[in-house]
Amino acid sequence: MRQKATITAKQRRLIEALLAGQSVTAATRQLGINRATFYRWAKQDAFKAALADAEAELLANAMRRLLSMQSGALDALSDLVSDRRLPGARLAAAKTVLDAVLRFRNAVELEARLAELERKVEAAQAEMPPSD
Repeated sequence: MRQKATITAKQRRLIEALLAGQSVTAATRQLGINRATFYRWAKQDAFKAALADAEAELLANAMRRLLSMQSGALDALSDLVSDRRLPGARLAAAKTVLDAVLRFRNAVELEARLAELERKVEAAQAEMPPSD
């Protein structure tokens, strides 16, 4: 994991506002920052890294929430798929399950392929002579 980027408090508040869903215009206006300042900051490595770190943390939190709901969601889908009294809901649930299975399978396959490519790149780099 990389070291946390050092940014100003105002930059941190801007990132928080953006991740809360505010537009650049609204976030900069709220903080009393010119839009041009945001675009200047957006070119700075420390700001880019801090924004990327904050986005990754937000996504990780969302993934944890989704994972915590999966058991209940699967139970609900299972109940709907089995309920012959609600054919429309049953069809929708079946489509949802099949779609989720296919997306999950694709994600797992892509992850495996990416890991294999990374392994090959590392092996090729290890065989290269050191550069001066």
